[in-house]
Amino acid sequence: MKAFKAMILAAGLGTRLRPLTLSRPKVLIPVQNRPLLSWLVEYLWSAGAEEVIVNGYHLSEKLTDYVEREDFPIPVHVRVEEVLLGTGGGIFNVADFWDKRPFVVVNGDILSAVDLQEMLSTHHRSGATVTLGLKDEHRFNRVQVANDDRILSFRGDSEQALAFTGIHVLDPQALAGILSETPISIIDCYLRLISSGAKVMGHVVKGQFWRELGSLDEYLRAHLELFRMESAPMPGLQVSGEPVVHKSARLGSGVRLNGMVCIGAGCDLGNGVLVEASIIWDQVQVRAGCSIRDSIVGDGVEVTESLEGAVISAQGKTHLAAGGGQRAE
Repeated sequence: MKAFKAMILAAGLGTRLRPLTLSRPKVLIPVQNRPLLSWLVEYLWSAGAEEVIVNGYHLSEKLTDYVEREDFPIPVHVRVEEVLLGTGGGIFNVADFWDKRPFVVVNGDILSAVDLQEMLSTHHRSGATVTLGLKDEHRFNRVQVANDDRILSFRGDSEQALAFTGIHVLDPQALAGILSETPISIIDCYLRLISSGAKVMGHVVKGQFWRELGSLDEYLRAHLELFRMESAPMPGLQVSGEPVVHKSARLGSGVRLNGMVCIGAGCDLGNGVLVEASIIWDQVQVRAGCSIRDSIVGDGVEVTESLEGAVISAQGKTHLAAGGGQRAE
């Protein structure tokens, strides 16, 4: 197994997950009651990572506090950005962390079982400067790839376009294409590398679990998919139609849990509450007799009326709109 260092891009504002990300940075949103960062670190560690760095900006104090408290299997560091540097600037900002080996970068809003060792081998064989994990996901297919797997464009709309998984393998020399100007997107950096003649290659992933969680719809969709699966795509994920209820949650008499349900730590559900196809974060109180359907409830909310298709946090409320997207209140 090839050992490597890795970075998790986590400095973004998480605007597509608001209002939930008004109280947590995106990389700490819970997946089955466990912060996404914990899933990502375990994924990287099991794939061969020996050390991880995470960049932070939005609610960085909560990110730092979590990393300091958590018992990870490998060292995890946080690099806080004083100003938002963009994905390219964020990688450039931790240039001192890398060594001479190819390194791995993953977006902080994915849940993945993609084989990183296979991707590292592809990167080595091709002699690429950068290798990007690609997958056929019709909702996200934008990357145009030549017959030899060279990446041509990130704005394709043909039937041959593929989705960028947010998983990158880079040689340290790639950092020369990430200018110190900020903020700058990593995609803009890759386009500059392509223009200069550098090999920016695609590695097509087939039949391997990968989900993007960067929007409210995708976040809820991923939980619904896991609930329906017969076998866990990653160790620790709960499947086969079982609700996920934290051991510290209190459920009153007559509480009904229908379909996909996640209930977080310290929650208190009153008598006769119905929860259906919904995710409830930590320390939530639900008044007796209320129903929560197709909704996401953030930390510390007191639910005093029934909810349907709602996303609510202590800082605000929105609704999942029919056909996707959300509308704010």
